[in-house]
Amino acid sequence: MKKLGLSPREIQIVELAIVGLTNEAIAHKLELSIGTVNTYWLRIRLKVGGIGRTDTVAKIIRERAEEALREANSTKSELAEAVANREAHHLDLRSELALLQLAMDQIKSTVWATDKDMKLMILANGVLPSSHLGVTWEVGKTVYEIFKSEDPTHPPIAAHLDALSGKQTVIRLKGEFGNAVLRAMPMKATSENDEIIGCIGIMNIVETGKS
Repeated sequence: MKKLGLSPREIQIVELAIVGLTNEAIAHKLELSIGTVNTYWLRIRLKVGGIGRTDTVAKIIRERAEEALREANSTKSELAEAVANREAHHLDLRSELALLQLAMDQIKSTVWATDKDMKLMILANGVLPSSHLGVTWEVGKTVYEIFKSEDPTHPPIAAHLDALSGKQTVIRLKGEFGNAVLRAMPMKATSENDEIIGCIGIMNIVETGKS
């Protein structure tokens, strides 16, 4: 984000927004007034050229993803090195591209990326609050914690385990998440390397009575 000319504080605010914090939560975490946070967003929008907060974050994610792609494709040696460090580099790249797709669609869904242990590495709460059904949705939590189950046959857990084995799943959830459709898909190291390094999950809230 240095290319966009954002200050360290502006970058900090953007990062907090990407992981799902509201402006009020950002103000509380950084011990700032909501007015100060709004002022920072105005400066960020002017630098990035975004229409609103969602559009601004989408543009930043797109810039980061494009920069990561440029770096990954610069030379074969650099790509080989990126593959060797896939947990650090490709996880960020793939999850940011997934976030970009959702952000450009006005983030009507909640999207996350996990590592192989199903721990959330990146989260964008598009349709869910930061706390939902008694669980705080945040980076560092596991899918088991989010869906409150250790049962590998529990549908959302099973969907993520299937993703780790290479299978993409789309299911209508039940119980507390009965108004949601979950899509879980494998996240691979690179297009050339089929090794699965985590999952991408996308959850849409649907109207009652619709599938």
